[in-house]
Amino acid sequence: MRRLLVTGFGPYPGVPRNPTTPLVETVAAARLAGVATALLPTTWQVCEEIAARARAYDGVVMFGVAPSARRIRYERVSLPTAGRHPDAAGALPVAAPRYATSRLPVAELAKAARGAGFPVALSHSAGTYICNASYGAALASNPHTLFVHIPLPTGRGALSQAGLARHALWLVAGLAGSAGGQRPQLDLRGW
Repeated sequence: MRRLLVTGFGPYPGVPRNPTTPLVETVAAARLAGVATALLPTTWQVCEEIAARARAYDGVVMFGVAPSARRIRYERVSLPTAGRHPDAAGALPVAAPRYATSRLPVAELAKAARGAGFPVALSHSAGTYICNASYGAALASNPHTLFVHIPLPTGRGALSQAGLARHALWLVAGLAGSAGGQRPQLDLRGW
């Protein structure tokens, strides 16, 4: 069993109710062995916090919302790009994020997720907002980090809030090696 940190974010300009908050609360309520959760403020300063926390775990799964997305996206890299968008506190970025690549088998995870019925795509850009910056900070401290962008929930199906929660539980249980029959069909022992 691996120790995982699972994170989500609070509201930010344009997204007054971040759907990653109830998603992470659902993961916390499942009480999966070895899994800790944290809700992070959507601020540029969160990068220092996530970098410090990421070191203490075998892996990190970060959830963020991409309002324009039409499917779940597994991000492979963080890019050294920051847009000039204010955070939830009104602050602008002061430094460019790092370029970093996840050492998790992201393509294999995405394939397994699609095989399990989840609409997942592989992505090569975590954007230019706090998702990208915090992903780079986490990867610098723990290369076994995955950033998962979710779309705004739809009314039903795999992209409803309940469907996104099922996906999160499936992914986290599989990466942690927790019991419950929700493990990805991958042998991830060799991360």
